[in-house]
Amino acid sequence: MGSLLQKVSFRDDESQDDSGLVEALQEASSSDLLSLLFRFGLGESFLAQLKERQIVFNHSDLSDPDSIHQLAFDTYCQSNGLDTPKKQAEWCLRHSMNSTDLLSESIHQFRKEELQNLLISGNGESMFLRYKDKLDRVLYSLLRVDDPLLCQELFYTIESGEISFAEAAQKFSMGPESKTFGIVGPVDLTTPHPEVSSRLRTAQAGHLIGPFIADDWHTIIRMEYRFDSEFDDNTKRFLKDLTLKSEVNKAVQSDVMALIQWLSISSSSNS
Repeated sequence: MGSLLQKVSFRDDESQDDSGLVEALQEASSSDLLSLLFRFGLGESFLAQLKERQIVFNHSDLSDPDSIHQLAFDTYCQSNGLDTPKKQAEWCLRHSMNSTDLLSESIHQFRKEELQNLLISGNGESMFLRYKDKLDRVLYSLLRVDDPLLCQELFYTIESGEISFAEAAQKFSMGPESKTFGIVGPVDLTTPHPEVSSRLRTAQAGHLIGPFIADDWHTIIRMEYRFDSEFDDNTKRFLKDLTLKSEVNKAVQSDVMALIQWLSISSSSNS
């Protein structure tokens, strides 16, 4: 792997040929390339893509590939705007595929969609409620100080209208929200501190809440706006992707460890 990195690194002299990177990659061993994938943080996602295809390919409750190949191909081409042979050829070139690969990818996508539907069949709405905190969005104002008496005074001053929340946050808040006049979001309800999230979850727009302690800060918040998610097509797509990704991630962990161990042994034997 060291030699591959040396080959693709640019040197100060002018002897580095423009084709050096391509040539180095063409000559690299599979262990060199896999090692670099892990070094650059791409190894696990690469394996996850392969594992997804393995899971879909081996699943017995999906359509027979031979019976759906034309429908799958037409669906794939329509989804990706590949309505002419020229566009299909350009797509294949861009994604390093041939026509057989394109058909295979089409069938995979079709059966993947079937599997996702199967995984959430009958429990989509219960999953929606389980993940609602990730789907809902809130826009809120935040003010935090290290002095409890100042926090109490600011709460009553804001509540009485003597100072706006934005002005108080800009002048007194000790976090980065002071740069945005106290405004935070929109964010999902898993993003804020748990003490903040628990109060936002039941707050109505305009509701001033506090003072309370979050970490070591004396805190005031105000709900500005809630973007409630619905069990619509976009939400179903999120749940489908989440469910399949969870299945893949569970299955790929042993492969990741086995491959890392193999790379470690391979690197030691070559050194």
